[in-house]
Amino acid sequence: MKNLVFILVPFLLSCYAKNETSTQARETNTVTEAEEKIAKDLIQGAFDHLWGGVDSTKILDYHTEDFIILEQGEVWDNDRIKQFMRKQLAKQDRPKRVNLMEYIAIEKYGPSMQIAYRNFGRFYKADSLVNKASWMESAVAIETPVGWRLKMMHSTWTGNK
Repeated sequence: MKNLVFILVPFLLSCYAKNETSTQARETNTVTEAEEKIAKDLIQGAFDHLWGGVDSTKILDYHTEDFIILEQGEVWDNDRIKQFMRKQLAKQDRPKRVNLMEYIAIEKYGPSMQIAYRNFGRFYKADSLVNKASWMESAVAIETPVGWRLKMMHSTWTGNK
């Protein structure tokens, strides 16, 4: 019986400690309404100004200097994004891109946030919808001395929805 006590007590204490740690982790990951707004504004702003607006002068308003996006199996950095923007701007008849986000989860981990969302892109020429696309995406935003910035994104195309 003594041996059973020596086995059970450490086991029960370790279970209790794991539960306490898990509870503390959940509490520290609570996202405030203000932080949720920051995360959503960061994502929407990046798409409005960078991907839709094709404005490379605003990259560092939304991205860290060492930002990367995992885009359909390729690694893009800010320089690669600028190349993409130059090609888009060179197109005479480029449609206007509008993105609508459907947020799945926003979680905070210390000075960073993890954001998961669906991105629905609509492409217009004049007032006519000419194309639709959708992506499943995630992003990591970090708090920097100049405000929150996107450090990393991942994008998977999910079709013309």
